[in-house]
Amino acid sequence: MERNNEYTLTTGQFAKLCKTTRDTLRYYQEVGLLIPYSDPNTGYHYYSMGQVSSFYIISIFKQSDCSIQEIKGLMNNCSKEKLKETTNNKLISMKNEMRSIRNKMASLQTALWLLESFDEHKNLEPFVDVIPHISIAKTAIANKENAYHAVDVAMDLLKHLDFLSNSDSISVLPTGSTISYEDFLNQKYVYNNIISISLKRADNKITFPLPSYDILGCYQDHSESIEVTYAKLRKYISDNKIKVCSDLHIISLINLYDASMKHTYFKYLFFCIEKN
Repeated sequence: MERNNEYTLTTGQFAKLCKTTRDTLRYYQEVGLLIPYSDPNTGYHYYSMGQVSSFYIISIFKQSDCSIQEIKGLMNNCSKEKLKETTNNKLISMKNEMRSIRNKMASLQTALWLLESFDEHKNLEPFVDVIPHISIAKTAIANKENAYHAVDVAMDLLKHLDFLSNSDSISVLPTGSTISYEDFLNQKYVYNNIISISLKRADNKITFPLPSYDILGCYQDHSESIEVTYAKLRKYISDNKIKVCSDLHIISLINLYDASMKHTYFKYLFFCIEKN
C-alpha cells in the first residue's frame, strides 16, 4: 500500500478517535479487516479518515453477531445488493431481539410490582386495592375436573409456555392459574386456566384486559395452608358484600425447595371486583 495524503492518523490517534484499543486495531489488521498504511522505513502504521466509517461498520456487524469471516466478505468482496440483504436481515434479527428484551423487562417489572405490593400487605390478610392495567394470557386446562394440584396440570403448563414462547405479546412469567368463582364458592379448588400476566398493554389477540382493575387480593406464603387463605377471602367477600366479577387468579412468584427439601412458596391471589 502506498501512502498518500489520506493516511495521516497514527494508530494512537485512530484508536482514540474510534474509542477502541491498539490491540483491536492490530487484530483487525491481522485478519485483513482494516489495513493501515505501514511505513517501510519506520514500521509505523497510519490510518485515513475514511477508515473511521469502515471501523464503525465493522463494529456494528460484529455487535450483530456476524462472524469475522462474514464481515471480511462484506467489507472486501461484496455487492451492494448483498450488503443490503445482510443489513436488512440483521435489522430484522435485532428487532426480534428487542421485542424479546421488552417482554423480559415487562416480566421483571410485573414481578417487581408484585413484590413491592407485598410490602404494603404482608400480614397475609385480604385487602381491596386498585392495580395497574395488566394484561393476561390464558390457556384452558384440558381436564379441569381433575386439576387439583400443580402436577395435575403439568401438560397444560407446557402447552401454555410453548404457546407464549412463539409470541411477541407477553413473556411467560409471572405465571399461575385460575379457579372459577363458582368452584371457589363451592370449595371445589380445581384449576380451569393456566395464566401469565404482564404490565404491557393487552393486544386483544393473545393478551386481554381484566374486567376490572379494582381487586380483592391477598398474599400467601408457606407459613399457612392455601386453604386458609381461600377461607379468608370467602369470609371477606361475605362480610363486606363484595361483588366479584372474575375467576380467582393465583400468581406464583416463588416456588422452591431448599437443600433440606423444605417447600417455600409465595403467591399473589386476587379477584376482580365491582365498585360499590
